[in-house]
Amino acid sequence: MTERPIPLRARLAASFIDVSPEWGVVAASKLMGAAARARLPRLVSRPAIAAYCRYFGVDLDDVDAASHSTGYDSFDAFFTRRLRRGARTIDRASAAIVSPCDGLLREVVQIREGVTVNAKGTAMSIAELVADEEVARRFEGGWAATIYLHPRDYHRVHAPCDALAEQVILVPGRLLPVTDAAIERVPSLFTLNERLVHILDTVHGTMAVVMVAAFGVGHMSCVYRHISAHPREIQRVPCEPPPRLRKGDELGIFHLGSTVVLVTEPGVEPIDLPLPAPLRLGQAILQGRGKP
Repeated sequence: MTERPIPLRARLAASFIDVSPEWGVVAASKLMGAAARARLPRLVSRPAIAAYCRYFGVDLDDVDAASHSTGYDSFDAFFTRRLRRGARTIDRASAAIVSPCDGLLREVVQIREGVTVNAKGTAMSIAELVADEEVARRFEGGWAATIYLHPRDYHRVHAPCDALAEQVILVPGRLLPVTDAAIERVPSLFTLNERLVHILDTVHGTMAVVMVAAFGVGHMSCVYRHISAHPREIQRVPCEPPPRLRKGDELGIFHLGSTVVLVTEPGVEPIDLPLPAPLRLGQAILQGRGKP
């Protein structure tokens, strides 16, 4: 399929948000990531994290109590915090697809003729999103659900169903913000930003769990396969033998940021997806939640 050019208005908007991806936003984002990973005295980290929790409304009832009581030696350690046992219930029904993460449901759209349409009415190529034409063809006629992770949310990403991890695709890109205001200015930014794509073989066919970076993301890590941070070119990392993942097992971690796009093959219908009923965009969704 012919790549659709980014409209001049979007390119200008991107320039406004991200004046120089080489030494501007990328450098600032890496600096933020380094600062987040820097070891801090508990006398500094405790009040700083407490202020963050108050400002963003972090639900501390979900946090692993043992880790929280002893404190965190960096902001990244807090941001990538684990949940307490029982904080999320995984729907173990064999046919159930569950949410891979906490967040706000931003959109649910069908993939037609290789593209989907985001909430701002702009066509987005699935091949560009997953950076693989052959894999993208499997998704035509399927669905894409986009979940935005708010700064208050739990930032680990999990398998939506039992799966074999077929490959991991690392896609270099920019680090534009993924807020509603940023999408308004640059509707195609999900295909511009850095991405970590998990390609999963499941009973529902091939699925992709796409982790989209954002401004301030120190890096994204893959739990079941070692990868490099901030790739300079597309890397397709096969998993041989493919790790067997149970529903709810960890796939990856955001070290600050961002957004997850769950992509399915045809045959999966919206009723099969872990969506609120009635469907309301902007509604909160929890990791491990199956269909109502």
